[in-house]
Amino acid sequence: MKWFSIVLLSWGMTSGAFASSSSTAQCPSGNFADFVKVFASEPETQKAFIASPLKHVHVIADGKIPKVVERSLGSISADELKVLLPENAAKSGLTIETQEPDRVVVRDEAGHFLKIFVFKHSDCWALTRVEDWAIDAVMEEITQSEKLTPGEVELKKGVIFDRLVNKASPESGIYLYAAALDSYLDGARKGSAQAAFAAAGISLSGQAPRLENSRIVALLIQASEQVPDAGLTLADFYCDEGEYDESHGCINPRESIATLERAARLGSTNALIRLGEVYEAGALVAADLPRAMACYRNIQKTDPKTAVALVERLAVRGVVSDNSIQCFEAGSF
Repeated sequence: MKWFSIVLLSWGMTSGAFASSSSTAQCPSGNFADFVKVFASEPETQKAFIASPLKHVHVIADGKIPKVVERSLGSISADELKVLLPENAAKSGLTIETQEPDRVVVRDEAGHFLKIFVFKHSDCWALTRVEDWAIDAVMEEITQSEKLTPGEVELKKGVIFDRLVNKASPESGIYLYAAALDSYLDGARKGSAQAAFAAAGISLSGQAPRLENSRIVALLIQASEQVPDAGLTLADFYCDEGEYDESHGCINPRESIATLERAARLGSTNALIRLGEVYEAGALVAADLPRAMACYRNIQKTDPKTAVALVERLAVRGVVSDNSIQCFEAGSF
């Protein structure tokens, strides 16, 4: 496909010329960030400090499956290096991150553009690897026969970025996770509850950048309107705010239990189980074993096997089933 082809400009030099030039050219700076500034702005420096062969990585569509392709190139398009100039990046809505000790990351904030330039240091730095992780064209090909609603394309793209991490180095993988988060957020903005849930999840996982608490709450509220189990995650977040290693009481028990009830009413069996456990253990409210029994009885409709085990656990403790007691209080959310 034409969008997967790599446009190569030779600059009239052979691979041997690259090696010879780099061995005689003076290193612009002993500081990597300063070296990158000169490299980005001076074509002659680029010619002198690009390794040959150069490794080039990009993603193609192999049927319905994204495939990572790595090739050895004798040269690279001068246009591919233009994004290293801050003014060029800014015009395209891109940001440049110079990461010590050896790479430059150029990306946007919507998962459309991600290119990583990897250098190797000897007497000076030399560009040895270019990784192009943009997958919009790949998405067009693998989804062309699917009828996706607004936000679903971005959700699927985020999932692909997440899976591509396994094909990348740890240093590059962190940016693929960030691209996955950006894609999920884009999907959430377009109305996808699943994308909102995925954005909150990958942020809380520690793999992608951590969003502000208020934004995580907003995403989980959006998700819980259509994804009942998202309410369970939101209820947990009201208690621990994502600090799983901290040992403390629930920060906002009222919101947590109200959220569990909403999720249970929307059909989350897991939220119903958690409600029963809350009343059984007295974790967020005073222990109420008869009410816990009522919650566990409600589970019989969706998960009879689990319900039987939970009801028997309370029965052993002497709790008697009382049909007059309901899991949800009248007027509760």
